[in-house]
Amino acid sequence: MNGHTLFLAVTDRTGRTEPTPGAEPAFALTTLAVDTGRLEEAEHRAADALAGLAPGADWIGLPPSVRRQVVERVRAVPHYAVDHTEHDRDPARSASPLADCLNSLATGGALAEITGRPYTVYLTGGLPLGDAASAPLLAGARAVHPDAEARFPALARLTALLATAAAPSADAAVVDEEDLYDAFDRYTLGGLA
Repeated sequence: MNGHTLFLAVTDRTGRTEPTPGAEPAFALTTLAVDTGRLEEAEHRAADALAGLAPGADWIGLPPSVRRQVVERVRAVPHYAVDHTEHDRDPARSASPLADCLNSLATGGALAEITGRPYTVYLTGGLPLGDAASAPLLAGARAVHPDAEARFPALARLTALLATAAAPSADAAVVDEEDLYDAFDRYTLGGLA
């Protein structure tokens, strides 16, 4: 099977930013892209890389020695690229922060060229998509599965862990050998394109 499989972790970042009265929640979108032909291998290696971690582990809550071990093991997970996009626009300029993140992912960054080829999307995080379900990244996919945890639990879990590692990585709050994003050949951390 050609193309890519995208694992998307949708995160409500309202608690990380200064809330604006009446504003939409601030979303972040963390994406792990895997060549579809290597999906089973990636799932197996992700399971090995996350062995021993408690479900729902938060990156910054892990001891530094554990973070270093996980970074080293994650290097073996085959991947195309990783992206973390935070909604950084004024809420008054945005009808849908999540749709803005999805549109940014489809048009800029390390993953933009994927949208020109066949791809499948698996969602994790449990947040409703609402009007973002019609965003080009989702509308252009061969299939969108809301059940990443049921079909590819290790890759869904790795994507969720990446979501918790994004803020300290962007803020340089962890040293390089403890930066989970450092395990990937291509990654992007930032705001909307």
